[in-house]
Amino acid sequence: MRISGRTVDLSVLKVLTAGAVLFFIAFEVARAARVPLTYDEAATYLRYISAGFLSVFKFDVATNHFLNTLLTKLFYVAGGDSELVLRMPNLIGYGMYLAFSLLILRAVGHRTIAFAGFMLLNLNPYVLDYFSLSRGYGLSLGFLMGAIFFLLKFLTRLRTGTAGNRELSMALVFGCAAVISNFSLLNVYMGLFAVALIALVVVKSRTRAQPVPNAAVRRRLAFPWLPVAATLFSLLVLSQDIGLSEAIYEPVEVRLAGLNEAELDAAVVSRVDVRGRATGLPFDSAAMVWRTDPRVHVAGLRIELPAAAASKVTFIDVTVGSRRFRRDSDHAEGWTSTEAGSTRVLESSPSLSLPRSRLPAYRSMLNWGGDGRYAAYLAGYTALGLFILGALALLLNAVGRLAARAGLLDVDQWRPLASGALWVAALVGWPLYILRRESELYFGGNQGLVEDTFYSLVGGSFYDRAYHPAQNQILFVSIVVTVVAFLVALYQGYRRRKLASVLPAASLLTILVIASAASLVERWLFQTPYPLGRTALFYIPLYVLFVTFSCETIADLGRTGRIAAATTLAVMLSCSSYHFATSANLTFALDWWRDSRTKAMMEDLEQVVAAERPPGSRVVLGVDRGYSAVAAFYAGKHKAANINIVVVPTPSDYVYVEDRNQIRAGNVIRRYPVAGGVLARP
Repeated sequence: MRISGRTVDLSVLKVLTAGAVLFFIAFEVARAARVPLTYDEAATYLRYISAGFLSVFKFDVATNHFLNTLLTKLFYVAGGDSELVLRMPNLIGYGMYLAFSLLILRAVGHRTIAFAGFMLLNLNPYVLDYFSLSRGYGLSLGFLMGAIFFLLKFLTRLRTGTAGNRELSMALVFGCAAVISNFSLLNVYMGLFAVALIALVVVKSRTRAQPVPNAAVRRRLAFPWLPVAATLFSLLVLSQDIGLSEAIYEPVEVRLAGLNEAELDAAVVSRVDVRGRATGLPFDSAAMVWRTDPRVHVAGLRIELPAAAASKVTFIDVTVGSRRFRRDSDHAEGWTSTEAGSTRVLESSPSLSLPRSRLPAYRSMLNWGGDGRYAAYLAGYTALGLFILGALALLLNAVGRLAARAGLLDVDQWRPLASGALWVAALVGWPLYILRRESELYFGGNQGLVEDTFYSLVGGSFYDRAYHPAQNQILFVSIVVTVVAFLVALYQGYRRRKLASVLPAASLLTILVIASAASLVERWLFQTPYPLGRTALFYIPLYVLFVTFSCETIADLGRTGRIAAATTLAVMLSCSSYHFATSANLTFALDWWRDSRTKAMMEDLEQVVAAERPPGSRVVLGVDRGYSAVAAFYAGKHKAANINIVVVPTPSDYVYVEDRNQIRAGNVIRRYPVAGGVLARP
């Protein structure tokens, strides 16, 4: 009867699990299809997806989550630019997340605990947000689950004395994929690496096995995938790096003749970069010129000066490298002139430049130093990267041999760890260098690991719901209590010589601790911000898995342990289910709630334009900068109306801005309360 009852229970749990899987998949697909694009998604689309293929390898801004961008590009080419198509990589990531979480939880002996753990992994609305967005966070969690599955399988096989290098290699491959999906997973990869290394050293010290002599191991010569991939990847990344070297750009000088000192002080001369941003050039009062210093790329020049002073300018001299371009009353080519109130704005035209590059990424530069010079620097920096990678390979090889001589582990056991580290370095090194050089690693907090990282995750998990004034503090204390409870269970397992049963939870806790320690070290060494919100998202599934395995460990201690574990999971599951039921939506993503109505606004504007203007009329929509990327994306999709997007306060026919009561009621067309925006006539 007991067996029969257990069979019925298992059947019920299987049915519930299958039903839950189908529900969550349907929910995520519905979100991917219905939630409008967010700012970061739209910015990624405009910068990488709709541009040329090589733009995928640009890392001048932090919006490029490489593997997600690459896969999104492929889906875009094959299926178009609908929200569902653009988010397919993360839906696939969610499939991996579900599959590997089920495989991981098969190791939990108590099936009800395993089921509760599975539900907790999927009832957090903040985590589920990212599986239905075209960002790298959700995709990285899918690969992270694969890495954890193979790591735990490796530890199990290692403990039982069977070979585990294949499982270790797979864990590191999935870990590497998680990193190149989202660079914030690099600290987690360090934790995976450390847990595997510690396990190998501990098992080696207990078995006292002798290392296999190198001469006795015959290996076939393998194709050099790593150096070939590293060379190709470096060339592709560096070829899109507009800041590769200042030497590939010629200096630019601008001189205005005919103005007195006061009029020169009132003039503003700016360089325009490839992203359309204008930056003022420094004025050399001794030479009476504006110049780029140091040499930087210039995609255009802009001169702003009072209209009264503009009429006194006898000529404009622009020197690019060794070439001089002059604008005077007889030769006005090379510039366009517009009036903005009492200010005259002169902007350079494409004819004002050195010979253009033949390379698409640099064709807009007016001060290009030449393709030959560029090719030399590209080859040099690629060689430098390969040299550093080779030096790292030699260092890792030396460490492996020293560890083998010391009897810590075998050379063959060290090889997958060294190979994994080299692959991560090859695929992450140049992108991280470029992002740091461009000051793009800015997202995060500066208060502390607890205040920024942990409290932001707790707050995000509450999904802007207030159940209690001190709910963040209460939940954080509860997290600390679960860690302390596991440490007590770990001590009991040590006393009873049952450490094998606590191995999964201990491994997960170690990964969490190492990832946190790495953040502290990076903050100390490089002043990088602490992970915040979505950049720390990996903590949530790792913690849930840790709690699940901890509850099994506690349940194995006896009747009191089973009651404590059951009570803990029942409370967590009840609260999570209620919270999910009240927070889950098909309307917006928490971190980008202001973008929830931009698509609807564009549809409303299209109807307004159709009612007020002739067909094909061009209208200008001014938006707050925070709405600009999403508005530009949907403006491109609404072909029926010719809508041009500008950022306020640029003159426009209509505006979509934050609703702060700065627009008179008579000018308002429609308000969007959820997004906090208002469509109006200026």
